[in-house]
Amino acid sequence: MSSKIISPTGDWALWQMVDSLFPTGGFAHSLGLEAAVQEGLVVASSLRTFLSASLHQSANFAMPIVFSAHQITATSMKNSCDLVESVLDLNKHAVALYSNHVARKASFAQGAALLRLALFMYGPKYPQFQTLVSMRNNAKEHGGIHHAVLFGVVCALLGVEAEPTQRMFLFVTTRDVLSAATRLNLVGPLEAAKLQFEMTSLLELVFQAKKNRVVEDSYSSAPLLDLVQAMHDQLYTRIFNS
Repeated sequence: MSSKIISPTGDWALWQMVDSLFPTGGFAHSLGLEAAVQEGLVVASSLRTFLSASLHQSANFAMPIVFSAHQITATSMKNSCDLVESVLDLNKHAVALYSNHVARKASFAQGAALLRLALFMYGPKYPQFQTLVSMRNNAKEHGGIHHAVLFGVVCALLGVEAEPTQRMFLFVTTRDVLSAATRLNLVGPLEAAKLQFEMTSLLELVFQAKKNRVVEDSYSSAPLLDLVQAMHDQLYTRIFNS
């Protein structure tokens, strides 16, 4: 995986961002799996199908936002005012694209967590991260900054190239769905790890087909998943925020 990091820690910054201990709140969300399970739409035998739909949805809907955020940051990094304005404009597009309130709220929550973490971790050493403060302050009227936007921005500020950034985002989607499946007792930890490994060929196919697309190409490829996820707030009992 080719990457260029501004930090002397090199690729260690990448491994930390995809580590399960990286506190961005991803494991508080099931990406619609909990609602789908409670409605009887997903069982253990159909988990692979749900995971495939989630990966395609992430690649078709969120990954273009990640890529656009990365490109904006990489080209505007030297002018903080232009960077803030362009990122906020992209965030407005993202706000308009989200079709259900549960996914929107989850994205804002994870975005806020990533922004807070990036400022705490990288801000003291890398001045360019202070632009995140202006982004946060100016995005309040829209509810916050979406996670996909901030993921692309943070990776670009760290110097991670566009393709590794998009790969990381897809990996995190896989990781979070399988983590939720384990806690919902659909699969055990060993089966989840095996399934994650078996999905690598699909991950690569999806990545190669969908990489490097801009926000104007973003669309939802799993409308049923959107509808089910929107039901999450109506569940009588739940262990995830979304």
